[in-house]
Order: sequence, then C-alpha cells, then structure tokens
Amino acid sequence: MLSDAAEKIKVAVSIPPQAYFVEQVGGELVDVTTILPAGASPHTYEPTATQMKSLSVADMYIRIKIEFENAWWDKIVAVNPRMFVVDSTTGTEFILGSEQSTETQTQGRDPHIWLSPKRVKLQAEAICKGLIAIDPKHTDTYTVNKDAFLKKLDALDQDIHALLANVKTRKFMVFHPAWAYFARDYHLEEISIEHEGKEPSAAEMTKLMEVAKQQHIRVIFVQPQTSRRSAETVAKQIGGRVEILDPIARNWMENMQIVAKTLAATLNEN
Repeated sequence: MLSDAAEKIKVAVSIPPQAYFVEQVGGELVDVTTILPAGASPHTYEPTATQMKSLSVADMYIRIKIEFENAWWDKIVAVNPRMFVVDSTTGTEFILGSEQSTETQTQGRDPHIWLSPKRVKLQAEAICKGLIAIDPKHTDTYTVNKDAFLKKLDALDQDIHALLANVKTRKFMVFHPAWAYFARDYHLEEISIEHEGKEPSAAEMTKLMEVAKQQHIRVIFVQPQTSRRSAETVAKQIGGRVEILDPIARNWMENMQIVAKTLAATLNEN
C-alpha cells in the first residue's frame, strides 16, 4: 500500500501499449515509465543502467512476459524487492508454436497478447486489481475507469469484426509473426517470413514466394523495429509491396484501428 496516497503511483511497464492500458485505468493517479524505447525490439532489448536505476523508485511493475522482460526479470526484481508486481497475463490462453499455421510455427508460447482486444480486457482487469491493492482509497475511480475502458474495447472489437467480416481473402503475410492473436480473433491466417526468430533460408524463401503467389498475396507487412530485407525480396518476386504494421505503438487504440483498416483494404485487393 502507498505510504502517501496523494502521490501518483509510479508504475513501470515493459512495452508502450501497456502504458496506454495503465493510463486508461489509472488516469491522472498514475505516472507510467516504459522500459522499451521507440524503435527497439521487445524480443532482444537490454535495459540501460539508468532504466534499471529508475525501477528502484517504482511502486508497481506490470508484467507482460515478453522476451526481454523474462530475460531480465531476476535483475528487475533485485533492483526493487518492495515493488508490487502485477501479472497481466493471468487468465490468458496463450497460443503455442504448434497451434500456429505450418508457415509460422515457433517454439514456446506467443507473447503478443496485447494485440487482441479480448485479451486486453483481461490485462485491464489485472491492472485495476493491482492499483486497488496498493491504493484502495481510489477503488471507485479505478473501477469506473476500467469499466469505461472495457466498453471501448468491446466497441473496438465489434468495429474490427465488421471491417474484416467479408474480406476477399483471409490470409496475409508478415515478416515477424506478431499477429497470431489478432488473426485468431478475426478469423484470419498470418503467414510469417521469419521462422523461430531467424530469417528464412534460400529454400524457405522459395517456398514463401510460392505460397504468396498461390494465395494472391500482394503485400508483405513489416514492423518498424525489424529488418525489411527479406520482406522486400519476397515482395519484389511476387510483384507486390511492403507496408508497415506496428505492434507496439504507444497510442494503442488508434493503432489498432489503423491496423484493422489497413488489413481490410489489403485483403480486399485482387
């Protein structure tokens, strides 16, 4: 529990979308610090000494269990043993590598749960419970904010369903397999160029080009944090183009609307 409830709760998160979620629930009662800087990969990032030091004054850490967070978790906890930890993945059914399509199989579980509005609802609930646990005086505020956010998430989910309900094709190709939860929610199929964190071999590249041609795929989606080389090679061979979908944009709600509209337009091309 906070020693002085008049102070803002200092909340640390791993990636930018989490900061958005915390602010939706905490409002002006929270001060959020994000570890992952703009342009960095959440799979390989290494926090700086300054960032680690900043965690020593955090009241709460919201876990998302992305790779860099898992790799650094023991050190993160050691910096501030008093920090209240909230596991925002609680209750989430993760997609495992064996559950993805044959083109996108990866080892372990897919961490990209923040790209599913349905799963973000679970994260919002966990964040709300955490804030109430250390700041019970503002229980009503957190609860009202959380309920309002859940309604926004439901509306977003309905809008995306409507946008993608009748697209001409339901398969899309990406460089990095970040969109499996989104694809599952909206009955799409993600085909990934990257396999188990590695760029494709020559033989795998040939197969991907064949798949793209068979499925009439004309767009290869990349994210700003990764290389475009392999995606551009495939796009050139199929007479297509490369476009950006950002899985870790700070303004999550606006970004998800952009992603849905971009995919709907692309999947209706033929």
